[in-house]
Amino acid sequence: MTTNIIPTASPDPSPDVPGNDSPPDPAPTAADTTRDNDESRLLHRQGLPVDTVILAPSSTTTPMRMPEDRWAMLVVAVDVVSHTDPDREDDIVLFAGVWVAEQPSAEFCDGDLVVVLTAPEDESSDSDVVNVELLLAHEQRWRRVGFWALLDAHWPWTTAPTVAAIIELHTDASEVDTSPSVTASPSPTGLRGYAGNGGIVDLLAAGLVRPGDEFCWDRPALGVCHTARINPDGRLRLADGQSYRNPSGATTALGGNHQNGWVTWKRTSDGVSLGDLRATLRTRLSLPSDVSRKK
Repeated sequence: MTTNIIPTASPDPSPDVPGNDSPPDPAPTAADTTRDNDESRLLHRQGLPVDTVILAPSSTTTPMRMPEDRWAMLVVAVDVVSHTDPDREDDIVLFAGVWVAEQPSAEFCDGDLVVVLTAPEDESSDSDVVNVELLLAHEQRWRRVGFWALLDAHWPWTTAPTVAAIIELHTDASEVDTSPSVTASPSPTGLRGYAGNGGIVDLLAAGLVRPGDEFCWDRPALGVCHTARINPDGRLRLADGQSYRNPSGATTALGGNHQNGWVTWKRTSDGVSLGDLRATLRTRLSLPSDVSRKK
């Protein structure tokens, strides 16, 4: 899979589309007083949540510790020119995430990758170095897949190539389907999916989505809005007929950067994301927070 390039923090205006008199980008809101106008508009153009933190390229201070009452940062987008060439580690087009308040059960978010920032041993909480840990929800456990000690504020550039590679590999692996197609129906635990970890098929079984429901991935920077529909077997079917078990696989197939498809795909009828629906199902099933990790 080749990493695709998206516009940088100062992209060219969206291309003219005949008959499409799109309104200008909205002005930054008062809720985001630390972010400059370019970054706010970048979030809007890429269809990312308003609470997304842009790690690189960014004009704001790089976070060196977890905010109070936050467990980790969920990676929602990463795009590196060449994550296979360490000599080009500075060629980062976008690296962004959202803070997560508590650690969810890994069995319900397979493929999610988070960044955990901690103070190095014998260092004060306000020191200028940080330990960076990557955790991947895989096979019902949060597993350490990366660790860097004593990094400075350049840590997003140091870690982004590894982040991109992990997401790419897991997305590819999740699309390998050796099991027969199934029709959604509740299982004893309430969970079914492409890895038994709360896939779209579980949303079908719970009645949170229905076959034929349309979802969209809005990319204002490119002047397009991709659409996909839910298959009866729990796959996301694109307009070209290709279908994907992993919503992130669908975004990658459309030429996007490595984005968390659970965040970007939103139901056309009400704007609710697949991730919001998955969180609703998790609450309905009363799944506990998971404090376990496997290194």
